[in-house]
Amino acid sequence: MKPLTILGAAALCLAASLQAQAPVVTTVLDNGTTASRYDMVILGDGYTAAQQALFDQHVNTFLTGLFQKLPYSIFASYYNVHTVFRASQQSGADRPDENPPIFVNTAYEATYNYGGTDRCLYIQNTSLALADAALAPANEGRVLVMVNDTRYGGCASTFAVSYTGSSMVEVQTHELGHSLGALADEYDYPYGTYTGSEPTQVNATTSPSGQKWSIWWGTDGISAFEGARYYQYGLYRPRNNCLMRALGQPLCRVCQENITKVTNSVADVITSPSPAATSVQVARPNLQPFSFSHFVPAGNGPVIEWLVDGVVQTGAGTTTFTLDSTAVALGAHSVTARITDHSDRVRSDPSQVMVEEHTWQVAVSDPTLAQLRVPTMPGNAVWITPGDTLTVTPTIQNDGPGASGPFEVEFFLGGLVWTPQDTLLGKISVGNLNAGQSVTQVLPLQLPYSMLNQLYLVRAIVDRADVVAESDENDNQRTVGVFGQAGPCVTGLEFQDAFTTPFAAGLSLAAGGVLHPTVVARCANPAATLYLIAWGGSGTSPGFVLGPGVTLPLNPDSYTQVAFDGLNNAVFGGFLGVLDANGVGHATFTLPPSTALVSGTTHFAPLLLGATTLFQDAGNAIELQLVQ
Repeated sequence: MKPLTILGAAALCLAASLQAQAPVVTTVLDNGTTASRYDMVILGDGYTAAQQALFDQHVNTFLTGLFQKLPYSIFASYYNVHTVFRASQQSGADRPDENPPIFVNTAYEATYNYGGTDRCLYIQNTSLALADAALAPANEGRVLVMVNDTRYGGCASTFAVSYTGSSMVEVQTHELGHSLGALADEYDYPYGTYTGSEPTQVNATTSPSGQKWSIWWGTDGISAFEGARYYQYGLYRPRNNCLMRALGQPLCRVCQENITKVTNSVADVITSPSPAATSVQVARPNLQPFSFSHFVPAGNGPVIEWLVDGVVQTGAGTTTFTLDSTAVALGAHSVTARITDHSDRVRSDPSQVMVEEHTWQVAVSDPTLAQLRVPTMPGNAVWITPGDTLTVTPTIQNDGPGASGPFEVEFFLGGLVWTPQDTLLGKISVGNLNAGQSVTQVLPLQLPYSMLNQLYLVRAIVDRADVVAESDENDNQRTVGVFGQAGPCVTGLEFQDAFTTPFAAGLSLAAGGVLHPTVVARCANPAATLYLIAWGGSGTSPGFVLGPGVTLPLNPDSYTQVAFDGLNNAVFGGFLGVLDANGVGHATFTLPPSTALVSGTTHFAPLLLGATTLFQDAGNAIELQLVQ
């Protein structure tokens, strides 16, 4: 073996020294996960490597004393405590105010007379202390520092620092009142009269009556006593004496309440929720059990409630609950477990920190049901004109888990919200769709002549009649936005009836019915133009020529004669008339039941009539099916 060089030996010594000084992290009180508990961290300063056991003893002494005091004795199981031990080169703390001064080499450079106050014991190497505290599993408040020195002292800022003499438990509990409970000091020196604003701390007020803690008046000596937060006058404390004023005293009820509320705001008393996942799938007709554990003390009178979709369930007051999937609608639901701590330490809880909830999001499905939707529906145009054809390509999909029977998909033109008055542009029929199956179809939709210059939505609605039973009936629509614009000056005819396409309709000969053929001639002069609607049952080609450039797209026959003979009667209401100011003529076709007509395809077509030129224009034909 080669001999070590001087440099190598020095490196080994340095490595050994660093290893010896590495901080030791220990969990000394483990009541549960860091997510569920309030985690304290305690550091030690002025302890040599040989005094680690003494540090552990001091920590144990402090914790034993702390958890014998209210409210900590009630909520002892709410806390975890971790220690981080870094050995110092020497014991004790600096005493610069003594004669002669004493200076020692410690990890965090603890010193008395910090800030010029002889009993203020605090650390100077706060960056190292913060780094060491971060090694602990978690930390909810200020870090506590035990300084291995018997001279009385302590102070709190970023850290709560205490000596380890005979009053260590009292001093450190007082400092913890600052760091955990956000409490003010209640002693009344060294200042005179307070003239500032209302303090933020719960245990100090400018009110001589102590209105701030009025809910505690008359309990455990709570009233209003002048002198607090270092001022002799102008500030008031809740109790004549309290640990936040003098050692050896209990914490008053006002202080206890805030410590309790801060602790509960951090601790999550609901543990071991089952199911562990917050998203739960339940298939009918299954029952879904829920449960949880908690650590609210029995003496606090905990009350358990279960809520389904925000509604409290009658009779459900234990840590278990079963959801009957057949008792709720298909789709999304929430199940919430709620526990309320009725500790007598708290009388005011506006933020509900004494209430803990755990919520599961539950999706109830039926394996026998289909789930239909339109995932995509691209269109071939955004700007559209009256009478044009818009082509859409919808995909209809069944997400299952069950198969669907036949159903229809309807396409409407309307506004932002669907109404029965929206214009039905067309429909398609879809056969059986198995789970996971989809069908895509190219569909031309002829637009009505009555469109305006505005935003429209083309809306596909799947199975509006609810022929297919689905697990969710609320996702059966898909929309495409289009902008209407002015079209050419043409004469158009369309049906304007709910759930009837503009250019084709059907009526039962046995039952009869009513339709509203409507002439749209935006460019016509309504003051000098009549409209006439003709009827024919012999097709639309080649049509009947009425004059130069004017061909009626009907082949005249007996239907035509019947319509002309009955113009504007009870059947052919408004078939001859004057266009209104918007160039629109409204007619009504009323088919009586059980007429002598035969079933077949017929058509209506419009004509515009003028004073000088009789036949000014002819429009399109629209289809009317007469069925038995």
